[in-house]
Amino acid sequence: MKFPLLLLVAASFSFAQWGGGGGKSLNDYKKESVSGRDIHVYAPSNLAPKSPLLISCHGMDQDPNYQQSNTHWEAVADTAGFVVVYPRGGTGMSTWDISGDKDTKWVVQIIEQMVKEYDIDQKRVYLSGFSMGGMFTYHAMSKIADKIAAIAPTSGTNVMGASKAMRPVPIIHPHGTSDDVLNYSQVEGFIKNYRDQFHCPSQAEVQNNYPNSENRATMYTWGPCDEGVYIKHLKLEGRGHSPSKADVSDIWNFVKQYSLDGSSITPPIEVPTNRDSVFNGSFSDSLKLAGWTLNNHSGEGSLKLTDGKAEINVTKTGTNAYDIQMIQNGIHYEKGKSYKVTFDAYASAARTLEVNIEKDTDPWTSYLGEAKTFDLGTEKKNFEIVFTMNETTDENGRVSFNAGLATGSVFIDNVVLSKVEGTIGIANDVRVLSDERSLSVYNMKGGFVCKLKGTRMGDV
Repeated sequence: MKFPLLLLVAASFSFAQWGGGGGKSLNDYKKESVSGRDIHVYAPSNLAPKSPLLISCHGMDQDPNYQQSNTHWEAVADTAGFVVVYPRGGTGMSTWDISGDKDTKWVVQIIEQMVKEYDIDQKRVYLSGFSMGGMFTYHAMSKIADKIAAIAPTSGTNVMGASKAMRPVPIIHPHGTSDDVLNYSQVEGFIKNYRDQFHCPSQAEVQNNYPNSENRATMYTWGPCDEGVYIKHLKLEGRGHSPSKADVSDIWNFVKQYSLDGSSITPPIEVPTNRDSVFNGSFSDSLKLAGWTLNNHSGEGSLKLTDGKAEINVTKTGTNAYDIQMIQNGIHYEKGKSYKVTFDAYASAARTLEVNIEKDTDPWTSYLGEAKTFDLGTEKKNFEIVFTMNETTDENGRVSFNAGLATGSVFIDNVVLSKVEGTIGIANDVRVLSDERSLSVYNMKGGFVCKLKGTRMGDV
């Protein structure tokens, strides 16, 4: 495959939130030679031992001066405390070897030299790059992933195709929707190759109106994937294939979490099993959508976190309500015990929502007898279901919110499962929860009607 030399122009990351864009030039960097090729090194004056190293690769037919003048990584390094290296591309038009091992071997030599000179932490080396430099970072995952803790390619979908990574590597990939060199339409399919390799969740957490000083932005996050890594994609509306001054802070805040030995990786969220409660029913900022999964059996839909609530967005309806469903399994339902499920819900337009308490495997037995349907409006309301578990005890039951019969968004929050003392009977058109002192009355959809004090079952 021939490389499109005339199209791949260089550009680079730029400093956003860590400082004012940098007042330094490449003349403030130390020029060194590694195996006969130039690198430019910046180390803060107060650099501590075992600090990280970030390598920033320029695009085709550009140079370290162009890369540095548009990124100013030193402004981040002065605050965060790490070494920056701008290397110079090799053959021809300052290109990078994105199919062989010439340049990946050279990067390893750069790392070794930085260890000798600055005592950098070899477990926290990060590789970034723009355009062809970004392609090179992807290629490096197939050659030296044991040397690189995380990568940050910008506008750098590799024209040679997605390589097989040596291991799951954390990735953050900013890309502009108006890129006319490496078209944005390539991004989803290219990143999916690595999401599939690393067994990431199929649905991304989506942050709309993500803060960016230059472009309207959306951040997509997939994870946790294998070995607890995450993949992020920063979609930048209207940005072309050009230098930016808006991404560096996000890049650093992402890559700095990772180390080759896992010591600085945020521990993956473990969802307990065989529990008698809903996990993360409030969709907290720290847990986000942990514990919840979207199933698309037919139709098209997505699940994301919106203002602290789960949003099921249906763009194409299915045949059944359960064809697009948000579920949580791992719940213990004990035979003979009574339970109450409450939740808040509303929709982008009036519609229905089906809710079920059921077996998590075929034949998907409903512990309610049948799924319950609720009418949603555009204002948040609280809903309630009560039931007695009459089937054999299930240690991996689930709750499901089925939204496949109408397009638009359903918002769900504050999902709570609790045990209820007493037993549930049925009297005429209501469900009655009885104990020695009172009766709680529910309609056939599970909605609370009233509490009858000092009343006997036979009086209802």
